[in-house]
Amino acid sequence: MGHLKVFMLCCMMMVVFPVPCHGSKILMYPLDAGYNSRLMNMFKLGRMLIKANHQITFVVSDRMKEDALFKLAEGGKVDSNLNVISYKTPPVDPTVMHVSTENQDFLEALIIRDFAQTLNLFGQALSIALNSTLQDKTVIDQLNAQQFDLIIADEFSLYPRVIAAERNIPIILYCNFGPMSSDSDIIPRYSLAYVNANFNRFSDVMTFLQRLENVWDYLKIQWEMSGIYTLAEAVCQEHGYGKSCDNIRGIHKTVNLVLMNRNDVTYYPAPYMPHIISSEGFFLDKPKPLDSYYTDVIKRSGRDGIIVASFGSMFRRLAPKYRTIFAEAFSKMPQTVIWSYEGETPEGLGDNTIVSKWIPQTDLLANPAVKLLITQCGASSLFEALNCGLPVVAIPFIGDQEYNCLKLADRVKSAKFVKLKTITSEQLQSVMEEAINDKTYRANARKATSIYHDQPIDPRNKTLFWIEYVIRHKGAAHLRSAGENQLNFFQYYLLDIAGLVAVILFTALISLIVILKAVINCLLKTLKHKKD
Repeated sequence: MGHLKVFMLCCMMMVVFPVPCHGSKILMYPLDAGYNSRLMNMFKLGRMLIKANHQITFVVSDRMKEDALFKLAEGGKVDSNLNVISYKTPPVDPTVMHVSTENQDFLEALIIRDFAQTLNLFGQALSIALNSTLQDKTVIDQLNAQQFDLIIADEFSLYPRVIAAERNIPIILYCNFGPMSSDSDIIPRYSLAYVNANFNRFSDVMTFLQRLENVWDYLKIQWEMSGIYTLAEAVCQEHGYGKSCDNIRGIHKTVNLVLMNRNDVTYYPAPYMPHIISSEGFFLDKPKPLDSYYTDVIKRSGRDGIIVASFGSMFRRLAPKYRTIFAEAFSKMPQTVIWSYEGETPEGLGDNTIVSKWIPQTDLLANPAVKLLITQCGASSLFEALNCGLPVVAIPFIGDQEYNCLKLADRVKSAKFVKLKTITSEQLQSVMEEAINDKTYRANARKATSIYHDQPIDPRNKTLFWIEYVIRHKGAAHLRSAGENQLNFFQYYLLDIAGLVAVILFTALISLIVILKAVINCLLKTLKHKKD
């Protein structure tokens, strides 16, 4: 009897605490377009998985391994445990825009483009990366020699979609942006009446014209993505991968899990299937004590405190116009400004401003002396602001950044929004002063932080659980809606049902009219007959 109780207890523990799947082989394939937050976060995820005793293989381009910022940030950390494999890339064509965050001309071009135009620039680069991987037989042989239990890939990386179908390996996609319309192939279709399609400035309550613009933007993105997929499918077919190439466009039918970089505090609610997991800033590091240099800077700042200015890994260097505007505005503030910046010394730089190409941003933001964060509102910066409860001056540059800034300004109400195209030194100074002196911004930021941290499970543990869930069950097809994927447009929106009902009602109406006409004619004939 005693042995039976022990056995039952062990069974219950296995149900409550699933057996960990240590030692699984995982292939990770980030988006390779220069060192940026989405690649940085994939590497952080890889290290999380290594700590959980999994074997990780990363695939990046040879050009990435020579990237200056990659060497600075990851060089000493990329060790044999990560097993980084690099594929050969063709020389840069000087007549074509080189898609890389190291290319200043490319970054400047992004500032003046909307997201559909940005995708147009990226499209060719994605196919080039796919072709470079497929034609590097050394890399393909290395990957084929290993038995992977799982693939984790950036949503825009296309080769993992092919190898997942070719070798029947479960695949997880990582969406650094959070939900957006280019993801509509991998997340369930949603109602554009209240779900933002493409980084628009709209909330979940839209006017008629806003809904019209929302639909138009959605269609533009779908057109661009269709062109990208068509080009990539042609490249894939040239290398003889046959039916596996269909998974480039049809990934939504086979993806096991989507790690969506979103949370319920800043993002407006939307309906998601069970395989869409909010990763909620899993990449955030715990703050560490500041070194003696920054400790001394904070002490010297006194009661005025610190302003931290950082525009992400992509915009460490700025055009002369913008860096001068920022420098002049910073110089007029009583606070000490710590600015993450690389390049020529800006004109008008004040004695109160410290510039450095790298700053311990997470550690600084956790310090109570920091009064304000000035940021471009990239995906990572959004979570850093949310994590630390700081008021924000939000200055978006490209892509999802304006959308993120507006969420902080309009939904959380912890930020002042400034447009880069019309920014002036005086305007920037004014909004910095307002964000610091009006205590409402800090109060709203702290409230949002309290909600963000009030979760049943830590984001890292949550992300790790779901990744291992897919490994344990050798996929997670049961979380996808097969019906949703098989329905066409008319079926999904019940237009076929509405059409049938309309036909029935129309037929009934016509029948009623015919009957009424017949009755009226009969009555008229009867009356006429009586008169006669």
